[in-house]
Amino acid sequence: MNAAFWAQLDARIACAQSDPAAVISDRLGTAGAPKPAALPAAPAASSCESPSRPVADWTKVPDTLSAASVAAQEQDQRMRQQSTTCEAVAGDLEAARQEIQSLRALLQEAQAQAAVQVRAIETRAGARVREAEARAEAANLRAESAEDWLKRIEQASRDLLPNDRRAAA
Repeated sequence: MNAAFWAQLDARIACAQSDPAAVISDRLGTAGAPKPAALPAAPAASSCESPSRPVADWTKVPDTLSAASVAAQEQDQRMRQQSTTCEAVAGDLEAARQEIQSLRALLQEAQAQAAVQVRAIETRAGARVREAEARAEAANLRAESAEDWLKRIEQASRDLLPNDRRAAA
């Protein structure tokens, strides 16, 4: 590495401390451009002037690393909490799934029992209806038989009457 590189790096650090927007715009402006093979001997002109004496402020690096470490630990803790929460939710979902399956099994069993009971009731009701129809048919036959007998009795009683009365009757 040459002294020009370090001088330019020190200038950028100093510029970043005084004007962070210039460094961001400088980075955005050169992001798509190809990188030169070697840095020029003189620092590039930017919105900040290069200091006459190179400034190396590396004292903030440990603070930055420490802050990054703390942020990583916090993120790790958040991820652990999220993982624990996800595991708890997954457990709850599994318990709910098993409960749903057991309820479905109970429902199917209840439906099967209800179907058996309905068939039994329909069978009994059908037997009662057939029995009632048979009784009604028997009663109709007895009524017809009784009417037939009454007609015969009436005819026989007319036949027993003397002929004079038969004509009058």
